[in-house]
Amino acid sequence: MSGLKTPLDFSPSNFYKKNWMDDQQNEGNYDKSIKQSIDNFIKLLIASSNGSFKPDARFGFSLKNCEFENTNSKDEIKGKRIVGKSDNANNYAKDLEKAISLFEPRLRNTEIKTDYDKKQAKITISVAGTIVETHKEYKQDIEFHIWKKQ
Repeated sequence: MSGLKTPLDFSPSNFYKKNWMDDQQNEGNYDKSIKQSIDNFIKLLIASSNGSFKPDARFGFSLKNCEFENTNSKDEIKGKRIVGKSDNANNYAKDLEKAISLFEPRLRNTEIKTDYDKKQAKITISVAGTIVETHKEYKQDIEFHIWKKQ
């Protein structure tokens, strides 16, 4: 009985030599792609309300669960402040910091800051931290409108 003969050549071909990026160029692309991946994941996390992901109800941003609630004079919803930093316990920035530390292991030493512009009904979230793999600084600002006035 005869079998098929498959040519196996493990030496690099000219195709790979021509298209191979040097380490410096490759590193820059890797840094961009990992930052973009983290950016997109954090945007998804912020856009998701808690309980919207069936396998883990903790996934999401707790402020999204309050989309139709009214703020009081202290800019609070359900007893938590909208504006603040993640070093304070009773605000939504702390909730987001917990969610990021739980669901985004590529980011460490995260610090969240939230601002609320009542006139424009706009929230600005600033996320800062360190990317674990590259040890580089990470920053992202996200804005979205909520409680739009008609």
